[in-house]
Amino acid sequence: MPSQDWIRATLKEKGYKLKDVAEALSLPAPRITDILKGAREVQADEIVPLADMLEMNPRSLLKSLEVGEQTILPGDDSPTLPLRGCLMAGGAVAPLPDDLGYDRVALPPDAGTAEGLTCYMMGDASMGADVREGSLVIAADPKLHYAPIVPGALLLVATPNGGLMLRLYEKDTDGADWLVTASGETPRLRFSLLSDLLPGASGERVMRPDDIAAVVLWVHQRRA
Repeated sequence: MPSQDWIRATLKEKGYKLKDVAEALSLPAPRITDILKGAREVQADEIVPLADMLEMNPRSLLKSLEVGEQTILPGDDSPTLPLRGCLMAGGAVAPLPDDLGYDRVALPPDAGTAEGLTCYMMGDASMGADVREGSLVIAADPKLHYAPIVPGALLLVATPNGGLMLRLYEKDTDGADWLVTASGETPRLRFSLLSDLLPGASGERVMRPDDIAAVVLWVHQRRA
């Protein structure tokens, strides 16, 4: 990653000190110095507050970080994604923490459009190291994006009461399909891509493609 000396110059022009950036991004001051040196990338949840301080559009900021100098893209009107809440293992979408400090994030550079995309925060440790608590999860409606539902995919599964469960799609040694958490604390959910052709056992609900609200395409991990 190139050095970002242009950020220091721009901040000085606008009357900000590095401690102001550290406070806005909820980072210790040495991490800001690492960003300026090119030793640390700006994380997804830091793009919007940094862009606000620099008075830049997030898309132009992403390009500037890529090339190492301030670059304003013509016709820059890139949208941001609202952060819709915290995903919990049982399917509830809990409110965001009061002290989070932001409620929108920049689009991933390769997203192209915000249409059909949703962003959530992981609210517990049910997905283990795959999606740590506090990580940002950006998912796509498979009807609008190329987002295949295949083993290994992370899926947002709609619940009957309007909630969302984050689950990993896996296939066992017998060839059966399951939607699981990493922690194993919540019972596995049987899954079938064959619509109604696979009956469930007595009392067992089989999840179908129509139950998949979105496929996770980007996970911005919170570092341990």
